[in-house]
Amino acid sequence: MKHPLAQIEPPLLGSLTIRFGALLVFATALMMFIDLPLQGESSPQGIVSFELAGTPHQALRILLEWKSRSALGYARLSLIVDFIYLVIYSLFFSSLAVWVGARLGDAKWSVRAAWAVTLAAALDVLENGVLLYELNRFTSPSPYPQVAASFALTKFALLIASATYGLGGSVAVLARRQRRPL
Repeated sequence: MKHPLAQIEPPLLGSLTIRFGALLVFATALMMFIDLPLQGESSPQGIVSFELAGTPHQALRILLEWKSRSALGYARLSLIVDFIYLVIYSLFFSSLAVWVGARLGDAKWSVRAAWAVTLAAALDVLENGVLLYELNRFTSPSPYPQVAASFALTKFALLIASATYGLGGSVAVLARRQRRPL
């Protein structure tokens, strides 16, 4: 099944990919800034530590530390802003995969990489919903940290696969350009 971005002509898709990439850099910097107050002893990676907590005990430990430092609002903000962030990273990595596929003549794997990151974004939506619920519930024990960690691990695996294809393919495209005579 073709990815919707495959309908865009490669020159325009390349231009859009660059713009999505610039937007992703800005959005990543914003997410990192929001995440600073969330980094602590029980959550050294901030919100990612909460995403991957995996057990009710660890999730509650993180939430209690954030509560003691008045950082729960930052956690909520991070999860809400992530709904925008996931659209941005999905557009960037999907368009990059489709662009690489068009340049290398590889429709099969580029479409798979584009759909992989689209699925990752869908899992991110589910993960955010579970984490917001857990953040608002603030009780233990519950299965929600395990559910969120499952979504997060699958999301990260799909993102890494798509990013590897897109960035590795970009290197291959640039290497082809360098070999061409002027």
